[in-house]
Amino acid sequence: MSRNVYVSAALIGVVSVVLGYSAYVVAGRGSTWGITTGESKLGGLFWKSLGLPVEQLTYYQQFKLLSPFADPTQAIVFGVLVGGLSAALVTRSFVLKHFPNKWMVLQAVLGGFLLGYGARLGFGCNIGNFLSGWAAGGVHAAVFTAALLPGTYLGLKATERFFIVRAAPKKLAFTVPISAQRWFGISAAVAALAVAPLLEPLVAVWWVAGTAFGALGWFSNICFASCYRDMVARRYASGVMVKAIAIVLITYSTGIFLLQIAGVPFALRPPQIGVLQLLLGGLVFGLGIGIAGSCIFSTEWRAGGGSVYSMLVLLSTIVIGMPALSLHYDWWLSILPQEPKPFTLYALGPIFGYLAPLSFSIALLLYGVYADPTTRYALFSRLGTKFFSRPRPAT
Repeated sequence: MSRNVYVSAALIGVVSVVLGYSAYVVAGRGSTWGITTGESKLGGLFWKSLGLPVEQLTYYQQFKLLSPFADPTQAIVFGVLVGGLSAALVTRSFVLKHFPNKWMVLQAVLGGFLLGYGARLGFGCNIGNFLSGWAAGGVHAAVFTAALLPGTYLGLKATERFFIVRAAPKKLAFTVPISAQRWFGISAAVAALAVAPLLEPLVAVWWVAGTAFGALGWFSNICFASCYRDMVARRYASGVMVKAIAIVLITYSTGIFLLQIAGVPFALRPPQIGVLQLLLGGLVFGLGIGIAGSCIFSTEWRAGGGSVYSMLVLLSTIVIGMPALSLHYDWWLSILPQEPKPFTLYALGPIFGYLAPLSFSIALLLYGVYADPTTRYALFSRLGTKFFSRPRPAT
């Protein structure tokens, strides 16, 4: 099981690099990826469809409400959902499950709201501000992480206090006949690939990458929230997910570094907001992580695989949390200092840009080994055998 997680983690990093290079091929500039910009636009389009003039808000003037068929950031959201659905069906594990009781509904709505609000307050989530942020050598990634982890701890404490003994799924489950699931999954994957040529080239790149990300998420069960939980609550830690996220990051950041060395231009510009706003966004997002029990990425591929709880978290994120931030966007800009703004270490050269994610990845790997008793025991046993055992004297 662990081996599958680590292989899939490396593949997520590879797909991230391929997405960035493909964006360069079709648009002339490489790109890191994120999810929440597209989700926030989907929320805006939902309220606009109900007749509300959300496009007049400053937020949606900055992040234009485009058609999902013409916007890469929205295409990747649907891609992850379709990828999770396809993988669940292909592996014959698609089940409509996790129907929540009233406390679990409250947990999903509250956690999703905080995920959405915090992600857009900080202009990024566990993908944009953490994974892609670190891979791009962004100082904002370190700032976001410094606020995210305490937020996750506080959210986890709130969950332990209010939800853990009350929130539970109902004993309901509905599924597609097992014999038909694999064919449905293959059909969904083929249809997803068949759609790509009908889209604009850059949109198609993000759509196909999103589908791959969703499938790999399902195959591996990768969840950034589990990584953060292991980092702030040692008693829950297995270390597996920490090591998996480290592998994603080191693969992704190495690819970006090599492309930078090769002279491929990349859009590595950090979010242009003040550091204090970034800290607040990270803190609120971390609270959402701790309460919802999932990250933006895992919420999507789990929703695609049939988790009703994850569907509620996702809907709350998109339809409530992110639009709520758009209503307050001007207010936050007016009360928070917008200087200093974060920057990327790649501005100082490729070596400086790469050192930050490389160092952070190694730190995550070491902590993952420390937190994982199985890996720790195997490592120490091998080291002990290699360095301390002595051959028996001949008799």
